[in-house]
Amino acid sequence: MLEVAQWVVANTAFDRLYFYGDDQPIHVSFGPNHDQQIVRMLPSKSGRLVPRVVSAEEFLKQK
Repeated sequence: MLEVAQWVVANTAFDRLYFYGDDQPIHVSFGPNHDQQIVRMLPSKSGRLVPRVVSAEEFLKQK
């Protein structure tokens, strides 16, 4: 899913993209603002997912 999410970031106008992990689905919202905010959902020590906003540049560098 990382490759799909990176393609969306690089090639489409979107409002928010939520990335839950390589083996999880992504959520893309299309809104009037097209803010292109990328939110990575990262597990905390307790295992609960915590949102972290990242830049497009940082997200596109991930492997």
